Amino acid sequence: ALAPYTVRVTVTFITFFIDKREEEEEEKEVARARAEAEQREAEKKVQEDEEVETKAVGTSPDGRFLKFDIEIGRGSFKTVYKGLDTETTVEVAWCELQDRKLSRSERQRFKEEAGMLKGLQHPNIVRFYDSWELPSKGRKCIVLVTELMTSGTLKTYLKRFKVMKIKVLRSWCRQILKGLHFLHTRAPPIIHRDLKCDNIFITGPTGSVKIGDLGLATLKRSSFAKSVIGTPEFMAPEMYEEKYDESVDVYAFGMCMLEMATSEYPYSECQNPAQIYRRVTSGVKPGSFDKVAIPEVKEIIEGCIRQNKDERYAIKDLLNHAFFQEETGVRVELAEEDDGEMIAIKLWLRIEDVKKLKGKYKDNEAIEFSFDLHRDVPEDVAQEMVESGYVCEGDHKTMAKAIRDRVSLICRKREQRQQVRAEQEKRKQEEEQKQLSSESLKNVPSSQGSAQSQCGSQPPTPGLVQPECEESDVDHQLHCMQRGMTCKC
Repeated sequence: ALAPYTVRVTVTFITFFIDKREEEEEEKEVARARAEAEQREAEKKVQEDEEVETKAVGTSPDGRFLKFDIEIGRGSFKTVYKGLDTETTVEVAWCELQDRKLSRSERQRFKEEAGMLKGLQHPNIVRFYDSWELPSKGRKCIVLVTELMTSGTLKTYLKRFKVMKIKVLRSWCRQILKGLHFLHTRAPPIIHRDLKCDNIFITGPTGSVKIGDLGLATLKRSSFAKSVIGTPEFMAPEMYEEKYDESVDVYAFGMCMLEMATSEYPYSECQNPAQIYRRVTSGVKPGSFDKVAIPEVKEIIEGCIRQNKDERYAIKDLLNHAFFQEETGVRVELAEEDDGEMIAIKLWLRIEDVKKLKGKYKDNEAIEFSFDLHRDVPEDVAQEMVESGYVCEGDHKTMAKAIRDRVSLICRKREQRQQVRAEQEKRKQEEEQKQLSSESLKNVPSSQGSAQSQCGSQPPTPGLVQPECEESDVDHQLHCMQRGMTCKC
């Protein structure tokens, strides 16, 4: 009697299980279909976005360069878009400059300098490809096409990491100097005029740096952007007088190095450009200068930002400076500030690999030694250190070169100081001579008048013929004084 009931329950249970499974399969299928539809929609949107991005919205006059509607940078002076070099299929930077009026002479000069910039190729200079004037909304703007730099600038690096390691600072400063040396040794020399951490770019793959915005510096010199002639914090004093040479780039390099060493913007203590101007033209250093922790770095910066351009380092001297030499593990530094008078100077020998130091000196950070500028020879001094058991024989040549480079740099700096002192003394003598001549000229009319009054007041002596006043002789003496000659009349 129980058998039929058991069969019905079993059949009902199996039927319910099958229906439930079919519902789950249907839900999965619906979910799968929905996911596929969403994926197709997303792929379609991506494709549409890519089409928009790859659709050129501008082209160069010769058709080589394309502009995309992808903004990658903006400033008060320019807007930068992503572009493409159709000849090499390499992405480039399409830079549009704010519209300003250029005179005919300024426009011609920019074309000539832009043509010169096109031929520049150096591993530490951002490549400049082309430039032209482009009609834009009834006006003309200038377009510059340059190498695309996507890894930021020294400025963005300092904002992100705050502290720059000494090895990085040395390497990047050396590369900046190589780029400046390349520019300054062109014929005619190319002066950047607006070097700063904002326009020194980092290359992603190699981590090297390149100097950029050369075309902008050319335009900033003209009336194209009178409101942004330069960056006050990095401008040498003579730039305000518009009489300058390559040494303004040395000054700006010193300010860049100061910012790299302290992560602080030069003259950040000033409230406005007028305060910066007064400090710069008065020879007052930025407040951050005293925060430089490494003496050798501080010495280099000080030698770059001197008020008198004739007293600043030359790029060649900086490249030969021991601090910027390629890593050899051996460095020679001044143990005390050079006063320019001492014949025997104190130096420090620093060897990074302490294992190469011997005996009691192996725990020292540096070995102090004296060098006589008149008698000592770098090779002999290095050999004495080896024989005295200070260092290993294998470092003899490296030490000798490091000593020679440091001594040569000291001698060049002394010669420069002597030249500056000689020029100052010469100018002083010339000013004194002019002052004496001016005073002599002032005294001539009074003596002439005195002579005339004497001639007119004295009564004639009986029996003698009174001679007339020799006014012509007085005029002749005055003429001689004016010409700086000595009259023997």
